[in-house]
Amino acid sequence: MRTWHRFGGPRLAHMRFIQKNIFLYFFLLMLGASGFFIALVWPQAESFYAFIVFAAAGGLGVAIYIYSTKRDHKQLVCPVGSNCNVVVNSRYAKFLGIPLEYWGMFYYIVTAFSYTTFIIAPDLLPKLFVSGIVLLSTSAFLFSLYLLFVQAFLLRQWCIWCLLSASLTTLIFVVALSSVDFAVELLAGATLATDAMRALGFALGLGGSTAAMLLFTRFLSDYKINENEAQTLKSFSELIWLGLGLVLVSHFASFVGNTETLAHSSAFLVQSIALFAVTLAGAVLLIIFSPFLTAIPFREPEANVTPSTLKSLRRPMLLTGAVALASWYFALLLDHLPRYESPILILLYAAALTAAIAVALFWESAISEKANRD
Repeated sequence: MRTWHRFGGPRLAHMRFIQKNIFLYFFLLMLGASGFFIALVWPQAESFYAFIVFAAAGGLGVAIYIYSTKRDHKQLVCPVGSNCNVVVNSRYAKFLGIPLEYWGMFYYIVTAFSYTTFIIAPDLLPKLFVSGIVLLSTSAFLFSLYLLFVQAFLLRQWCIWCLLSASLTTLIFVVALSSVDFAVELLAGATLATDAMRALGFALGLGGSTAAMLLFTRFLSDYKINENEAQTLKSFSELIWLGLGLVLVSHFASFVGNTETLAHSSAFLVQSIALFAVTLAGAVLLIIFSPFLTAIPFREPEANVTPSTLKSLRRPMLLTGAVALASWYFALLLDHLPRYESPILILLYAAALTAAIAVALFWESAISEKANRD
């Protein structure tokens, strides 16, 4: 306990509530997404292949984690409140009698090996093999859609590990289209469809985030969040993630179809950073903070009551929400700003985040003072 007080005391109290596998989850999430910035900075065929290798490495980590957890007869913990074990142990968790994690490991290993070979020795594998690996990625993407349908409508349970794997599979599929000429031409000519998907995504994601923020402030009129209110906010989070998924898919599809133009676009680069921030902040809110939402105190306890250690989650949660909402608005604003250079846009984004954080800190302080007076 002395060491705990020495290195931050209550500021680090929330760390005890974070399960160790969550750090693995975020590592795999960032690993799978980080390859995009390689393709953005270096828009060559090899960089797209590297992007896929990074995503496949993240997906392989997910499959290995699920495999090792089931092998050791451990519980697959789902911090967002769903029952991951129901999903990974259901009758839908096998295909042709083989557990899906085995299929996942096979797919991700073949994908990572193939695209690594394309980078190191592009002439080693025949063109027919390239078409075959794209077909494999397409099949995996379609199968992941089927598994999402199973979780949503048949099992009615979500597994965040399965959702991460499905996201990485979708990412691989979209980027793999960059090696197929007719697919690139199709995406380049489908600007109307991608723009419509993008607009719908922003309407759902940004609109849902704004509505959730307004509801959250309204729910705090009694300085606490009850179970029904938390469930309402969770419903909005599902809408937000659907919107974010549509925005990200349209974002990647636009880049694959218009690489030469968007690779030199400062707005597209900064917008990618903002959307990455939305994804990361949203995942933190969903996985780390939402399970404790009904227990986080928003007023000081009475004199004879021991303070809750969950109070340490309050400020980080509000700041993370502020970053997510500001990033949503800035990503949308970049579609309408003049063509500034990257440094100016980054400074504007930093200013927007700073303002959002300042507002969140002021609001947190004001509501605490008001709660203590009432």
